[in-house]
Amino acid sequence: MPDLIQTLLSTDETAVGTRWDQLERRMEQRFGKKAGIESALFLIGIQARGRGFEPKMAKEDKQDLIMEGTYLAFETLGLYERVVTFQNGRTVWQKSATLPAGLGLEDQEKLLRIAILKYFEQVWPEPAGARPLRPSP
Repeated sequence: MPDLIQTLLSTDETAVGTRWDQLERRMEQRFGKKAGIESALFLIGIQARGRGFEPKMAKEDKQDLIMEGTYLAFETLGLYERVVTFQNGRTVWQKSATLPAGLGLEDQEKLLRIAILKYFEQVWPEPAGARPLRPSP
């Protein structure tokens, strides 16, 4: 699995940045707010729970949704897998791969951005002409 991670991390930085900017613009147009990594993970978590946004949600619940979004995004890369999903929408996750030791913060953030972009490629297709991310040859 470290080969997969290294392959993902070899994805062109400019391509990741361009796609990320496009996703942020789409989310801002759709939701009326600038969205970053946490916002994207929160949206993924909300969608997974299928209940929609609840304005008076407790901070702990918001944090849980961000973690759920993280697991779902990493699932698209094969780094986590679902063990069981309960009727209340909560899911138990298991690591499918171990990140290489010493992975720097920049690489961790790049991997997370790629995972989020892959997730949104699946559930919110890009307009015609947009190309999905591909690792550099």
